[in-house]
Amino acid sequence: MEVRERMKESRRKRPGSRLLLGIALFAGIITSMCGGALLAVFALDLLGVASPPVRLGVKAIAMAAALPAGFYLVERAFLARSSATRKTPWP
Repeated sequence: MEVRERMKESRRKRPGSRLLLGIALFAGIITSMCGGALLAVFALDLLGVASPPVRLGVKAIAMAAALPAGFYLVERAFLARSSATRKTPWP
């Protein structure tokens, strides 16, 4: 009986955690897309590429490649947040 009570307590979601996760994911998406675009522009300037279609294509690829990094960082932050607040370890 006591174990069930502890498990229910540890599974309980904190208020606002879903909203906070949604906001963090949105901010992570925007930040990673902007970061990918800035890195692509910087790399293309270093390489001396002047063709607009090539620049646009490389920028789109870099933005798409940066999205998983944004999701990963947000996920790691929320996992660290949830494990830091858990008071009792899983049995």
